[in-house]
This record gives sequence, C-alpha cells and structure tokens, in this order.
Amino acid sequence: MSFTTAALLSFLWSTVKYLIGVGVAVAGFHNPFYGWLFTSAGAFLGVVLFTYSEFWLEGYLQKLIKSKKRFTKTKRRLVWLRLHGGLPLIALLTPLILSIPVGTLLCTTFIHEKHKIILWQSISIAFWGTLIFGSLAFFDVNIVQYLKR
Repeated sequence: MSFTTAALLSFLWSTVKYLIGVGVAVAGFHNPFYGWLFTSAGAFLGVVLFTYSEFWLEGYLQKLIKSKKRFTKTKRRLVWLRLHGGLPLIALLTPLILSIPVGTLLCTTFIHEKHKIILWQSISIAFWGTLIFGSLAFFDVNIVQYLKR
C-alpha cells in the first residue's frame, strides 16, 4: 500500500470509526508518528463535523416531532450515564467502543456547548492515539499482532 493511499484511508476511516483507521495506519505506515497524525486529524475532523451537524439535526427533528415526555429504559440509562460519567466518560469511550458519530450524538444530548464537546473528544482522541501509537513507537509493542493471537 502506498503512502498516499494509507494516509487517505486512515484519515477517512478515522472520521467515522477510529479503530478501523488505526488498523489501516498500523498496516500502511512504517513510522507510528504518521499513523498518529493521520488518524488523529481524521478523528478531529469527524468530531467537529458531527458536532455541528448533529446540533442542526437535533433542532430539525425537535421541530418535526412533538411528543409527550415518557420515561423509558433508554432515557433512564441516559440519565444514569449523565450522572455517573457525563461528558468525560462518553468522550473516553467514543474512539474505541462507540463510533465518532454515535459518541458526539450522545454528547450533544447531554451538553449544548460545542466547544466543550470538541475539547473533551479531542483530549480523548489524543490520549488513545498516543497510547496506541506510542506503545508501538517506544516499546515496540504491536497491538495488532498481539490481538491476532
């Protein structure tokens, strides 16, 4: 795989699903710094795009759907999540477990300050990228080969 193909694929996949972008970057780059750079940049772009588009989408849907307030299991789980972890917990789980669009949608339901959502998501992306690619660069621990066992 060429450098430009690996850079483009890891960047684009990271805007939607971070782990797929990481897998492409680990397979396509010999230098872990490039993998960290392209996957982090793609995830940052995805967070910004989905944060602003989901605020627009949420406002549009609220105009269309006027429903009564009902307490369902889903709403109770969201309240529990907000009380026990809130924005930092969702931001921490977003790159690995949730996808970027789902994580930012959950964040926009909790808080309406865009800069806080982007800040926490960016910190989480930088943390996970540094952990994954830093372990590859400094300790020569290839997570992909470890998971193949």
